Amino acid sequence: MNVFVYTTILVLVLFYIGRKPLDKNTTIETELTKVRDTNFLFFFLGTLLLAYVSGQRFEFGDTVAYLDYFNKAMPIDECISSFSIGNEWLFQFYMSFIHTYISTDPRVFLEITSFITIFPLMYFLYNYSGDLKYAFYLFVTTGCWDHSLNGMRQYLATALIVAAFPLLAKRKWYLFLPIVFIVAQIHTSAYIFFILYLISNTEACGKVTKAILIIGVFIVITSPLTGNIIDGFISDTVYGDKYSGNEWSNSINIFRILVSAVPIVLAFINKEVMKDKYKYYNTVFNMALFYTIFTMAGVFSAVYARFNLYFEVFSVLLLVWNINEMVKIPKYSWIKNTACICYVLYFIYQMVFTYKLNWHENYLFFCNSWSDTSWI
Repeated sequence: MNVFVYTTILVLVLFYIGRKPLDKNTTIETELTKVRDTNFLFFFLGTLLLAYVSGQRFEFGDTVAYLDYFNKAMPIDECISSFSIGNEWLFQFYMSFIHTYISTDPRVFLEITSFITIFPLMYFLYNYSGDLKYAFYLFVTTGCWDHSLNGMRQYLATALIVAAFPLLAKRKWYLFLPIVFIVAQIHTSAYIFFILYLISNTEACGKVTKAILIIGVFIVITSPLTGNIIDGFISDTVYGDKYSGNEWSNSINIFRILVSAVPIVLAFINKEVMKDKYKYYNTVFNMALFYTIFTMAGVFSAVYARFNLYFEVFSVLLLVWNINEMVKIPKYSWIKNTACICYVLYFIYQMVFTYKLNWHENYLFFCNSWSDTSWI
């Protein structure tokens, strides 16, 4: 747990040093407008540190399993000859390419993957949040960072989808959908964006939102039945083995559901204030709404819960936008500081009571084997 705390503090210090003033009236009004409140050099250094530490994890989540997969990666020519659509072949090719041409050291594989994952996510927040320090703080305390260290392959797919966000927001389907198809060869679940693309840009808090909420409530209510059916589809796969145990019930609980709903609730409170204020607000809102719905349904189904990873960072961005607009209203001037306190308490709850981590766990980071001892 100490690595999470120390790294977060150091990155926040770098972002604070690199802060630069913004016009208080700045909004995302044109395709070229970026709301960047941090010098690029310090953004790069902070993100570099975050990505490096991410790549130095050892026994965190499914990391050990992926290190083992990499050690067993097939030669590149054998991988190419086994090409097939729909079997997540691209991830196999990715591992084989690194193993053949770059390094056979799994630590190198993990570092490369961490950089490819962390930089697009942080660049997204750097471009659009207008408050990078706060966005990063929420990125950590809401659980996005530790989830990226666990669901490695899906978060790699998530990072690539997030990198293509401008194409989604600008409705360039002829570019975005082929990217989705390619990303689905890393993690099949990415195919869901073929469906979500059709409704991702509809009006926030509008008629489609209400329809999504109704469908979402239906999914949640019927999840004890439909969740088991859907989970049956993966029962004979590695995912079925992974999520069949009782430990899955600890992954999503009532606190995580409530936290996922906060940005949506604030968006409804602010719907008149936020209307037409941010160019991509509708898309971000809908993505955050999908996050809340899949989190709620994930109580009953591992499949639903895995989908929510795609939308976490959008939920963070929606939260930053709404809170930073609310503090401008006198009666809500307290909300940002209160949110900081509440989210750090939630972070501690997740780490200590859900993941059962101690302050110092010498096998989570900066280790190469079980016999090594972490120096942090």
